[in-house]
Amino acid sequence: MIQKSPDNTLRSFLFSTFVVFMFFCLLEMILHFSGFQPSISYKKFVFPAWMEELDPLVLANYQSYVAEQGFVNEDVYAYRPDLRYGYLLKPDLQLTVSNYSSAVFFDKLPPWTIVSDAKGYRVSGQNSKVEGNATHTLHVIGDSSSFGWGLEFEDSYPQLLARKLKQISSSGVIVKNYSTPGFTSYQGRLLLEDRIEIKNGDIVLVSFGSNDAYPSLKSENVRFKERNSMLGKVSWSLDRLLIIKWMRTLIHSLPEPRIPKTKNNRVSLEDYQKNLSAIFKEILQRGGKPHFINICNRGKYHSVAEQAAKSAHIPFYDFPENFNPYLSKPHHPFPEKFVTYFDAYGKLLEKDTRLAFLFPDLCHPNAIGHGLMANAIFERLEGETFN
Repeated sequence: MIQKSPDNTLRSFLFSTFVVFMFFCLLEMILHFSGFQPSISYKKFVFPAWMEELDPLVLANYQSYVAEQGFVNEDVYAYRPDLRYGYLLKPDLQLTVSNYSSAVFFDKLPPWTIVSDAKGYRVSGQNSKVEGNATHTLHVIGDSSSFGWGLEFEDSYPQLLARKLKQISSSGVIVKNYSTPGFTSYQGRLLLEDRIEIKNGDIVLVSFGSNDAYPSLKSENVRFKERNSMLGKVSWSLDRLLIIKWMRTLIHSLPEPRIPKTKNNRVSLEDYQKNLSAIFKEILQRGGKPHFINICNRGKYHSVAEQAAKSAHIPFYDFPENFNPYLSKPHHPFPEKFVTYFDAYGKLLEKDTRLAFLFPDLCHPNAIGHGLMANAIFERLEGETFN
């Protein structure tokens, strides 16, 4: 019997390895250029794969929400995984969102559109002219409410506020909105460190709290360190391969959610206080004018935010509590927008007039709520910002 020489055996092995490698490279390229979007399944529902980057308890709570509502929010497809932040808004995106609220009202509330620029920040979809001579910038760092969740971007309070400020400014105002749904003060601190350039006299609206208080198995700080460790970076890089995502899409599905009791929050109360204080201090050191917008942030986290703002001597706005004076006359501030929500909610709005200002979760402000927020902040800024 003729035996193969060691050289021939090695060549065969190397050739086979090369063929397999080229096959997987070709498959990776096909998946890339075909626009393949990895996903994970749960029962009859399909989630975008980036959601596996969420804390397991946060994801389990969302699974339960989806099972109860009967649909996956279309806006969750607007994001992509990110090593530093966990996830970010996709760049150069245009996505119209229809089903995003309560199952009872999802076909009654108006759709909204998410448009992002090349850097992955939400922008206007109306090709609004950039203020070339603007000397003032309105920076916004926050979560879903400051992002303008559920609304056209032009109806969000930062955009409405900027339009009001332009009326009293001869030099123009531009808005840079870095807000992302689900973000906490931890990601806000990273954003301020990485991406936000503040000039002397710029206004900076800061709004975090409700997501910080959300229960989780691990804190955002711990998850960040795990992702950015040597082992975490290797695992992350391998997990970016579309071929691996494709195989997981075919065979992997989420189990039934287990929601254990936990005393952990995404950001602890102590770290929340440290993050806000650090954010305020950094903005002030750069010559900016910070304002804290408290939205749907209650209990101990509300108290900590209020105290942190007081210690830094910066304005504190409390929503939706500041809507209370309008509860007896909900149609007065914006009668045309009120008609939209009255048509959606009907007699239910008469029973709970908070629905005139908030979405059915009674947390996120709607178009009327954003209008009232812009008015309240403008009243504080008018006469002292652009002298």
